[in-house]
Amino acid sequence: LAVLVCPAQFCVPDDYEILFKNLAGINDDLSVEIAKSSCTAPLGRTDWIKVARQLPTRAFLDASLDVKQTLGWYFQAIEEGLAQIFAAEGDQVEICIVGHSIGGWVARAYLGGMSQSSSAVHRLALQRCTGLVTLGTPHLSPESALVDQTRGLLRAISETPSCSPQALLDDRGISITCVCSEAIKGDLPSIDAENLIAIGSYLPLTGSWQEVSGDGIVPSSLAFLDEPAEKIVLENCAETGQGIRHCHVLPTPWNLWEPK
Repeated sequence: LAVLVCPAQFCVPDDYEILFKNLAGINDDLSVEIAKSSCTAPLGRTDWIKVARQLPTRAFLDASLDVKQTLGWYFQAIEEGLAQIFAAEGDQVEICIVGHSIGGWVARAYLGGMSQSSSAVHRLALQRCTGLVTLGTPHLSPESALVDQTRGLLRAISETPSCSPQALLDDRGISITCVCSEAIKGDLPSIDAENLIAIGSYLPLTGSWQEVSGDGIVPSSLAFLDEPAEKIVLENCAETGQGIRHCHVLPTPWNLWEPK
């Protein structure tokens, strides 16, 4: 089984090295062997700036961005990662895609055909992918949200039948597992910085901060798809006993600079 990670916003392959080290460390405890060719879709931090091309457009203002046009660069990175795996393992390898944060709904769009790719890699991926695991992914954009932060992208994916958990399972044999933490609650009054950050994220995404819990960035109410998707709720880390939080990377002049 080969794993392809679709990274969160501003994340790059280096940010997931520890994940692959941990997978290699538990290989003996798994019922399947994780292929050494497992990798992260090859994105650089500056690639995310490509989204800015849509900022001055009418579609951005109207929250009606086109999925393929806006995310084509990400879809291409997914195919490059898949091509790398198939080159190393052959065309009979099983694929599991792990999407972190927005990488989860971008991967769902890719598997649902919204990339409109006609490549051999895409066709083979649909045949060999057996599972999609999303980690802290905001799958829903409710009407109660104060602002559509994806400017229509997430709504378009949610409304595309081929991207639904039922269609992916029935038509492609791809099961979806949604994982999110409920460790961080947006409580007021509070002087805790973590709670205040959570409120600042939960409020625009849901329209409320009261009785909302999640991973500090993504409310759990948005992170779980309907059945047949599986739901896994995380609370505390087994090793540290601390609440599990939404891992993310903030862009800075230092990590945006990528020397050749």
